[in-house]
Amino acid sequence: MPGGQVGVHLVLGIKGTSPLLEHYAEHLAWLNAISFGGRKADRHSNAWTSDLAVGYWLSGAPEDLPKLLETLKGVFEPIDLPSAFAEQERDILLREYEYRMVGNPDAEASEAMEAFLYAGNAIAASPMGTPEEIGALDHDAARAAHAATHVPENARLIVVGDVTERQVRRAMQAAGWPEAGEVRVAPPPFDLAAADTKTLRYLEPEAAPRLIWRRVVALPEPVQFDLLAAQTALLRNILDTNLPGGLAGPLRFDKAVARVFEVGIHPLDEDNVEITLAAAPDRGVSLSALRAAFEAELSAVAATGIPEATFSRVLDRFENFWPDWNDRDETARWMADYVLERVSSLRDPLSERDLK
Repeated sequence: MPGGQVGVHLVLGIKGTSPLLEHYAEHLAWLNAISFGGRKADRHSNAWTSDLAVGYWLSGAPEDLPKLLETLKGVFEPIDLPSAFAEQERDILLREYEYRMVGNPDAEASEAMEAFLYAGNAIAASPMGTPEEIGALDHDAARAAHAATHVPENARLIVVGDVTERQVRRAMQAAGWPEAGEVRVAPPPFDLAAADTKTLRYLEPEAAPRLIWRRVVALPEPVQFDLLAAQTALLRNILDTNLPGGLAGPLRFDKAVARVFEVGIHPLDEDNVEITLAAAPDRGVSLSALRAAFEAELSAVAATGIPEATFSRVLDRFENFWPDWNDRDETARWMADYVLERVSSLRDPLSERDLK
C-alpha cells in the first residue's frame, strides 16, 4: 500500500456453487453493500470473483479504518435490491464477457483448456460463463448463493498498511464487525482426471501461428505447497535458460525450432503441478513440429535430470524470489502480497519465520 494508506480485504470461499452464480451474487452484494453503507464508489472496481473465492476491498487513510470496515461489513447483509437493478447487473456481466472473451482467442482457449484439464473439479468452471448462461441467471438463486457463502464463518479479513493489530481490533469493534466461530476455509480437493489429450484450433487469418501447450502432472508424493511453489519457480527458470538441462538451447539457439517461447510451471495443490508452454514457431516450422520438439526435449530433461552446475548457477540467481529479509520495509510489502495471494486462493499463509 502507498505510505499512509490502509487496504481492507475480505475473502470468502465458494462452497460448491457455480462460480458464475457467485460472480452475479458478488455484483449484487457489492452494490447492496455500497447502498447499505452510504458510500459513493465505482461499484465494481472493488470486487472480484475467481473459480475459488469472492473478494471485496476498500482503501483509505488509517483514521478511516472503522468506516471502511463498516462499509465492507455490508456484504454480509441480505441482498435487498429491486429486480430492475438485478437485471442491469446481468447486462453488466454480459458486457464483461464481451470485453474479455469476444475476439480474444487466447481467452477462449484458456477457458476451453481449463474445462478439459480440470474436468470433474471445482476449478473447471468459469466465473465468466457464456452469454446463454448469463442470460439464465436468476435473482433468487443469486440471493440464496450469497446467503450460503457470505457469512463470517466463511470469511477472512486482511488489513494491510500503516496500522497496528490493536488499532485493527479497535476499528473492528467500532464498526460492529460480526463475531465468527471457527473459520474453516480451504481449497476444494483436486482429483486428476484419467490421462487424455485434446487439441484445439482457433483460426485467425491475420494472426501469426502460436502454440499453447498445457499439461497437469501428478507428483509421486505430496510436497508442502509453499515449498512446491518455490521448487517449480526454480525449475521454470532452469528450463528457460540455454544452459545444459534448459530448453532455450535446443529449441531456439541450436535448432531454431521456436522463435519465442515461454515455459511456466506452478502447483495446483500439494500433489499436482501444471506445465505450460506458449511459443511461436520459427520460419518454416509447423505447430506440430514445434510441439513434438518441445515434448521430446522436455522428456529428455526429465530422463537425464538437471546438471548440478546448471542447478547451482540458476539457484544463485534465484534470490529475488523472496525479499531481502533484512530489509523490514521490503519484507513487509512482500509478506502483505504473499498473505493476500494465499488467502485469496483459500490457503493458509506461512509466518515470516516459517518462510525463512
